[in-house]
Amino acid sequence: MDKRLRKYDIKLFDLDEGTNRFDYRLEQDFFDGFGTMEFEKAGIDATVNITKHGQLMEVDLHTRGHVELLDDRTAEPYMQPLSGSIRTVLRFGPEYNDDNDDLILIPFDTPVFNVAQLLYESVLLSIPMKHLDPKRPYEEEDPENEPAHIDPRWMELKKLLNDKNT
Repeated sequence: MDKRLRKYDIKLFDLDEGTNRFDYRLEQDFFDGFGTMEFEKAGIDATVNITKHGQLMEVDLHTRGHVELLDDRTAEPYMQPLSGSIRTVLRFGPEYNDDNDDLILIPFDTPVFNVAQLLYESVLLSIPMKHLDPKRPYEEEDPENEPAHIDPRWMELKKLLNDKNT
C-alpha cells in the first residue's frame, strides 16, 4: 500500500464502544495513490463513523465535494459536484474476506483497518457516467423541440416540407 494512504489507518483496538468519528480531506494526492484517474483537482470532505458493538463494527462513510472532469461534449474542464456514501459492517473472523459489500471479515489479530479503499470507492461510485457540465446549457436534439435561436423563416419552410410529406 502507498505510504500516503497510511494516515487512513484506524486502530481498531483503540475504538471506544459506541460511535467513533473520523474526518478527512481528500485532495488529488490521495487519488494519485491509487494510480491514474479520470479526473484532476479533487476536493472531497469525508466523514467516517465507526460504531463499535463488541466484536462488530458498523462503518458509515460519507463523501461530499468536487472533482474536475472533462465535459463529454465540449472537452472543456468543469467542476463536478459529488456526494456519496458507503455502509458496511466489519467483523472479526478467521481470515480477510470482502466478497460481500455489506460485510467485511478481518482476521482476529488485525490491529488496524485502512478506510482509504472505501473512501476511494465512495468517490468513484458518485461520478456520473456522462460527464456534462451542470452549468452549461445544452440544446436538445429532439426534432419536436427546436432550439429558439433558429431563424423563424426556416421554421416556416420546415412546416411546409412536413405538410407536403403528410
